[in-house]
Amino acid sequence: MPSADSTCAAPKELDELKELARVATRQALEEYEPNPKEWEVNLTLGTFFDGDDRIFELYIAADKPKDAIVISSARVNRKSRSVQVVITNLKKRVAL
Repeated sequence: MPSADSTCAAPKELDELKELARVATRQALEEYEPNPKEWEVNLTLGTFFDGDDRIFELYIAADKPKDAIVISSARVNRKSRSVQVVITNLKKRVAL
């Protein structure tokens, strides 16, 4: 049976990793045009586990999962705390 400390540690760690992903994603999104306003209603954050990586995917939910529009995927390694962000379905800002 897991100790109370280990049960409390998992959500805390996930919150810390989510914050790393949020900051890195926000920074990466600065290079792109803003999301269309109509997307804001269905903006959703999904969390996936892949070994030591936690993947935080920002997407626009749809009635059918295959119709969802993925905006970003941030992969955070729980040991090294390294973050990799990939932005999709948005246009880069035009440099003036």
